[in-house]
Amino acid sequence: MKDKREGFISLRNVSSGYNKKTVLKDISLTIPAGKTVLIIGENGSGKSTLLKTMAGLLPYTGSVQVDEKEMNTLSEKERAAKIAMLSQMNRAYFSYTVEETVRMGRYRFTEGLFASFNKKDHEAVKAAMEKTGIYDIRKEQLSSLSGGQLQRVYLARMFAQEADYIFLDEPTNHLDLKYRVILEQYLKKENASVVAIYHDLLQAFAIADEIILLKDGRVLKQDTPENIINSGLLNEAFDMDVISYLKSVKKESEAF
Repeated sequence: MKDKREGFISLRNVSSGYNKKTVLKDISLTIPAGKTVLIIGENGSGKSTLLKTMAGLLPYTGSVQVDEKEMNTLSEKERAAKIAMLSQMNRAYFSYTVEETVRMGRYRFTEGLFASFNKKDHEAVKAAMEKTGIYDIRKEQLSSLSGGQLQRVYLARMFAQEADYIFLDEPTNHLDLKYRVILEQYLKKENASVVAIYHDLLQAFAIADEIILLKDGRVLKQDTPENIINSGLLNEAFDMDVISYLKSVKKESEAF
């Protein structure tokens, strides 16, 4: 059981989108600190847009507050202290080594991107690389890495940042089983404040404290996994018999 940590992320009457196209429509919700809150919904429902808006990466109307401070008033370092985000991975990157990339997670603690690190900074970077199994390849260039290795580099950078809230967009993509387990253990640890997008519904219901169910840029419901399942809204959100599907998948997995 996670301990309650003071603080919250609050959205009030928020609309947001891309290129003058509105994706989120009048969203209001509150995400308490110390919880793992997972966002689910079919493709195109607005999951990534919601996560990016909460992280201050997209313009919005309405109010987005993190611990009672309006997101669009925070400096870059203040935002980095509050939120670390792991986006869906792509192959666009600069020519940095693994260690240089993970060190970027400590940016908010320094006066410059590659300013002198203190002992705590070095320890945090090393611990993050060891946790994600990339310490032995710390001198390698990102361009030489496999998709799974690259995802672990970005995961390590996120760990090194030590932000108050962790935002994850499909974090298990490209990860093998061992590092999926490491990530799930992190999500379940006491006082971790996590907002994540998951496509694997069985996994989402197993690790979430709360679920946000999206449909066409609107929140159908935010509640505990049990109440979401019992609400009958899953079928509406996905336009299919979700419960029957999940039961069949669970039955197949139990055969092992």
